Amino acid sequence: MRAKILEDETEYSGDLGFKVFKLDSTNIKPWEADFDNYESSLEDYISNIKPGRSEEDVLYEILLKYGLDPTLPIEERIIADKKVFIVGLGALVLCLADGITLDAVEGIADLKEELKPEVMRVVFKDNGFSGSDGDVVKANAVQILRQHDITDVKSL
Repeated sequence: MRAKILEDETEYSGDLGFKVFKLDSTNIKPWEADFDNYESSLEDYISNIKPGRSEEDVLYEILLKYGLDPTLPIEERIIADKKVFIVGLGALVLCLADGITLDAVEGIADLKEELKPEVMRVVFKDNGFSGSDGDVVKANAVQILRQHDITDVKSL
């Protein structure tokens, strides 16, 4: 579901802005293994977000999949040099950056205390935990978030 922002305001007076959504295919590639060319299939799936899709496209798809209203306030912050989207005052936190560090995870965990949402969901891009220590960082990230009572953690 690809979000498009309509910028044509010719029929409206003043400085009005609004979002228009158009139903589109998912932003996330489905796993389609080609067993005759398995190595190529794996390389194609290294990035599971379709080419040409923005972080905002993925953000709005996740909002809809979680059943959250797309008109909720969305704040963008930089935490440990990573862009983080905060939706609905902390109901959902989304980080689609590459090279996610434990400093970024700690910063996201601190949002729970700052914003005090009833429930906080956190979503990462799975290949954002790349590199030789990616699996260790991902496992530690889940534990850090659990220590802050954030148990709904997903990666896509």
